[in-house]
Amino acid sequence: MNVVTSLSDVTRENWIDVISLEISKQQERYVATPAEAIAASKFYDYYINRAVCCGTEIVGFLQYYRGYRNYRDGKPQEIFIDQLLIDVQHQGKGYGTAAVALALEEIKNIADVNVVSICYVEGHDVMCAFFKRFGFSVVEQDEFDETIMELHLT
Repeated sequence: MNVVTSLSDVTRENWIDVISLEISKQQERYVATPAEAIAASKFYDYYINRAVCCGTEIVGFLQYYRGYRNYRDGKPQEIFIDQLLIDVQHQGKGYGTAAVALALEEIKNIADVNVVSICYVEGHDVMCAFFKRFGFSVVEQDEFDETIMELHLT
């Protein structure tokens, strides 16, 4: 089985490959497309966009941030994983697991971060079990029918 070898910056050279990633029609209810996520991130300098790579092939996309929302909400030591998707042709091969493990290693190296949060939309409950494998636990359901999960790094 191939494994993710790296998370790479989304750059001028690879962004077309990233926005060409596809998800199933059903998954579109739960996650933004890479094009939507990257476009939104260009309005805020705190988003980190990462291409999920297997060798030189881009197989997925991951986005996280620590920005004004964290400070506004009284959570300055929190990183929020906002997007995770693996191309439909590469799903079920362990790329998502490897991508999250790599992202958590990156995040652990960011100064003053002690919590990582994610959310998933109700109905996409497979994500709950997926993130529990990394030690995330459910903390609340918000007003948008999203379940918030946290991982404490300390």
